[in-house]
Amino acid sequence: MRALNYVAAPLAVGLLFAAGQAKAVTVVLGGGLAVECYATAENGDPNQAFDTCSRALRDPDTSVRDRAATYINRSVIRLRVRDYNGAISDCDQSIQRWPSFSEAYVNRGAALINLDRPGDAVKELDHAIGMGLDKLHLAYYNRAMAKEALQDIRGAYNDLRKVVELMPDYVLAQEQLKRFSIVGGVMRMSER
Repeated sequence: MRALNYVAAPLAVGLLFAAGQAKAVTVVLGGGLAVECYATAENGDPNQAFDTCSRALRDPDTSVRDRAATYINRSVIRLRVRDYNGAISDCDQSIQRWPSFSEAYVNRGAALINLDRPGDAVKELDHAIGMGLDKLHLAYYNRAMAKEALQDIRGAYNDLRKVVELMPDYVLAQEQLKRFSIVGGVMRMSER
């Protein structure tokens, strides 16, 4: 099986694969290090951002909600550096504290895809989609990548179509849809 590289990152949800990146962080309402963690999770230096997030998690004044959001944001950093088990652990910590953050389930899904567990990833992403998200298109995109890994060509196609329906200018999904065709009444998908 070929390697699939996916990474979730800030302010919504998502993954990284050969063609580009979708994002998944959670907004922090408080201040201080938790906000700095949020601001650097996607694009900051991963080592510095990880340290900032870890210090925010040790701050006794961080609210339960912001602590849960900070775990999600730190999971983004872990995904960026391919620490998929660490990302899952951070998502678990977030869910334990604030189970209504659907981004944690999306990031878990991204990590599970990278750990070659696409079936488990689909379950996490289904849960996130059922919960609702601000950037729902990113959860569908991730789920399409997991379904592709499961050889569910029709499911991957349908999820990518849903992405374009929700976000018509989402280039990653548009590019992926170009790989699908119908030959002799059978849907086919070319390699990346």
